[in-house]
Amino acid sequence: MTKFVHAGGPERIVDAAGPAIKPGASVLDLATGTGKVALVAAAKVGEKGRVLGIDISDEFLKLAKKTADEAGMGDRVEFLQRDVGALDMPVEYGRRWADAVTCGSAIAMFAEPGKLLDTLARDVMKPGGVFVADMWAMHLPAKIFLDVAVPRGFEAPFDALWMADTETAFQRLFEGTQFNLVKLEKMGESMARWEAGSEEKMEALWKNLAEDQTWLSFGLERLDAGRVEEIKRAWVKEIEACRNDEGVVVKEMKQWIAVAVVKE
Repeated sequence: MTKFVHAGGPERIVDAAGPAIKPGASVLDLATGTGKVALVAAAKVGEKGRVLGIDISDEFLKLAKKTADEAGMGDRVEFLQRDVGALDMPVEYGRRWADAVTCGSAIAMFAEPGKLLDTLARDVMKPGGVFVADMWAMHLPAKIFLDVAVPRGFEAPFDALWMADTETAFQRLFEGTQFNLVKLEKMGESMARWEAGSEEKMEALWKNLAEDQTWLSFGLERLDAGRVEEIKRAWVKEIEACRNDEGVVVKEMKQWIAVAVVKE
């Protein structure tokens, strides 16, 4: 249905932190998922360093731990189920322990990212600590979903600016926080393909966005069935206009990486 090739994304996030992620460093990975960024960081901090990856999904965390153990890095990376928005850190980590914090492709999905950044700067990160986040843009079917759904009464669960103008969204993210944005640039590029050449494939793509991708469609169930069907028809019409002769929607996606430093 959907194919992405985001080669090298986790490595670029970790590399962007520069000397903040080095042998012996302590790193927090937010919304770690299956641990891809955390494991790259763990390889860099070495046996004397430590990495903590947190995520709300127990299923993802089990996969992350399994991968870490198989890679022989289970002793230097820990995975815990936590609500990133609450940022409830284990007591044994203490205060202001992290040299760096990473966040792969999730910063836009937090309900109050500004509040999260303030908590990181105040309670979790060392003075001068480095925060690195990325977003891949743009996910065309998701952007089209918001373009047609919001005017029809849907309340997006995150700022739609992240889909429309990722650069500006990152710039605004750090305004009024305890961070200085020191770098914001497009790094990696990849091609994304969404199969939409038949009624069955179109339905599968819609179901994926409207039901499975809750980061995008959370709250859609509050609309009446007639309004949802209206949104779906408008979305299908736009997708049909975007697909090529093979029935595939193809869009280049770019990895935006932001690097910010805690004010001292």
